[in-house]
Amino acid sequence: MINTAPEDVLQKNAVHWGLLLTKSARMLLCVLLGTALALPAASVFAQNPLSPKISLQGDQKRPLTPEEQERQKRLDAEYKAATSKIPDQKRADPWADVRPAPSASASKKKQQ
Repeated sequence: MINTAPEDVLQKNAVHWGLLLTKSARMLLCVLLGTALALPAASVFAQNPLSPKISLQGDQKRPLTPEEQERQKRLDAEYKAATSKIPDQKRADPWADVRPAPSASASKKKQQ
């Protein structure tokens, strides 16, 4: 029977498999694993509805002055006038060439 300490056997196996790591390598491995686990959790916390609402766009919009309100009304009226001049477009049917023409019996059913 061989008289070897269990620690010696483990160390020989670790060396054999290349698993013996230095203290700094183990620390680096722990940091990398911790980061890999923390990154997905960070996105979960970012979507938390209970988190405070922080806006990166600064303060809310200031109230418009009477001149700015009048200008905005004029722009809106001009926009509505311009869009009302556009004639109604016939709806495009991209499947018109693929779809078969309706049969005579189908058109009779629609009329009834």
